[in-house]
Amino acid sequence: MEFEKRRKLLNYRRKKSESFTALKKTVKSTWYYIYYFGIYEILFLFVEKEKDALQKLTDNEYREIFIKGRTKEQIQMSYQKAWEAKNFEIDLYWRRATYFWAFQIASFAGYFTVLNSKQFEENNPKDHVILYFVVCIGFITALAWALINQGSKTWQRHWEIHVDMLEDEITGPLYKIVTTAKTYSVSKINDLVSRFFTCVWILLAIHYFGNYITFNPYSNGGLNWIVILISIIVLFFVGSMQWGYGRGRFGERVVRFYSRKFKPQ
Repeated sequence: MEFEKRRKLLNYRRKKSESFTALKKTVKSTWYYIYYFGIYEILFLFVEKEKDALQKLTDNEYREIFIKGRTKEQIQMSYQKAWEAKNFEIDLYWRRATYFWAFQIASFAGYFTVLNSKQFEENNPKDHVILYFVVCIGFITALAWALINQGSKTWQRHWEIHVDMLEDEITGPLYKIVTTAKTYSVSKINDLVSRFFTCVWILLAIHYFGNYITFNPYSNGGLNWIVILISIIVLFFVGSMQWGYGRGRFGERVVRFYSRKFKPQ
């Protein structure tokens, strides 16, 4: 009898030790995946990893690089490349605008379709999550449109400055001389429209919260955890676009090359 008790006790301790070891391995492996595929990626999206590694150039230093000591043909080639890149950026700017106009039209169409549907009128306010989801899609695409407009305009101005600096050696101040003192900027107006749409979606989100969401969990249409989760996700991506991964930095770039094995027959 004593031997049987001792055997059961040893088996219990062994199983307990094995269970603890298995649990420890599970927690360790789970933390590994959370860290490397969860937290790391979240920090990568929200926090700027790169800092700019730029050095200021004076007008004379620019001329030393692109003009002085270079032949007419070399300056002409740089000038032509700047013109082509500028026109390419302008073309991309308006292509992107066309895409985002389509996103906005689709979002507004979806919003009013849901709003005027019979199911929406009859359901409990807690079931109106789809309307808020459409609002979030419209807001994110409108904000992305506004930020992309700024980024695209920055590159356009970048190449325009190169044209301004180089054209005196090629054509004279052709691009710098204008015929009117003031006009309307088509790109700035397009940027204002994108910001207007962003504000409209924010107002629609506020309207949704005012009509369908309260912070009293016992009231009709109270706390809706799906709406709260969607809001957190939207705020996260807004922060990523505005202050994190979406920010472009001219950081120091370390490049590595690898040779691929090649064996001819």
